[in-house]
Parts: sequence; C-alpha cells; structure tokens
Amino acid sequence: MKKKVAIVCTVILVFLVAVFFLKWDAIFQRGNPIPYLTAAFKLSETNPYVAVDELNGIYISKRGDKDALFQMIQDTYGVELKDQLGSSYLFSDGENNYTISSEIYWGRFTVWMLPKE
Repeated sequence: MKKKVAIVCTVILVFLVAVFFLKWDAIFQRGNPIPYLTAAFKLSETNPYVAVDELNGIYISKRGDKDALFQMIQDTYGVELKDQLGSSYLFSDGENNYTISSEIYWGRFTVWMLPKE
C-alpha cells in the first residue's frame, strides 16, 4: 500500500514539475507572478479591475473587461478615449495625449500599463 502511495505521489510530482518547466515562459512572462495572481483573485463584479502596482500604474482586469477601468481613467484624469492603436488606447484631454497599453496575461486577464503622473 505504501509503495502505491509513493508511486502516485512521484507521478504527480513529476507531472507538476513538467508542467512548470513547459509553461515557464507563460508563468513568468511579467516576472514574479505572485502580485498579479494576488490581484487577479481580488477581481469580482464589484471590482472589475485591481491595482497590481498602483505607484507604477499597473492594473489587471479580466480579459475583455475594460469599461470600468476606462471610466475611472476618464473621471480621474479628465481625459477622453480617442482611438485604439493595436493593444494601446489613446486618451486626450485636449492638450496632451496619453497612451494606455495592455497585454494579455495567462490568456484570461489583461494587464494595463497607465502612464506615470
């Protein structure tokens, strides 16, 4: 019985290690994944976007869920969405232009990089 448990545990461990090394690039695409995963767990209906690093203007949202974040940007900075340029969005306050860039993260989330103030 102990041999079967040891074999099953070994197989599971080998499988997890293999997945970890095969998906290394995706797991660490933005460096340490822990802050991004911590923020992603905080996403909900009432919190459609969460700051990963507010000081550097990095936010995360579910993929395709940008409306609430854009509304916050428009209200906070007094800007208007003007255009989408690939994975970047151009906002303007009439005098200055600001670019918000995005990146798909793990296929389920979008990481947003806002310009520093």
